Amino acid sequence: MMPQRKPFTLPTTATISLCRDEATGMVTAHALDFDLACVAPSEQEADRKIRLAVKTYIEFGLSSGWADEILFPAPEEYWDKLRDATITLGEPIRIVDTRQMLVFLATPRHRITPRHETHEAGGVAVPA
Repeated sequence: MMPQRKPFTLPTTATISLCRDEATGMVTAHALDFDLACVAPSEQEADRKIRLAVKTYIEFGLSSGWADEILFPAPEEYWDKLRDATITLGEPIRIVDTRQMLVFLATPRHRITPRHETHEAGGVAVPA
């Protein structure tokens, strides 16, 4: 017997980690619930870019019928780095102009230098 499919439910919260690379000064914003990341020169710009990426990713996934693939959490090692992070409530992300997702911004209390790796995602190199 086939397992019954559960209907997709958009999470009501998202966790975004903001981390400055001491060597380059660039800030990496990582949406841990979706394993999406972007890099910018400031926390404000990185936050703006990752919010747009999350919104676009979810809306495109929903419109394409890919609900089962939308939630894709980052590996546990990235969540573990937030154990001593300062957590604040950020502005919500509005999805399809009708749903809101609350955002938790996590900033490590100590600076973490992210690993410089590249992952292949659909033929596009994405920094880890």
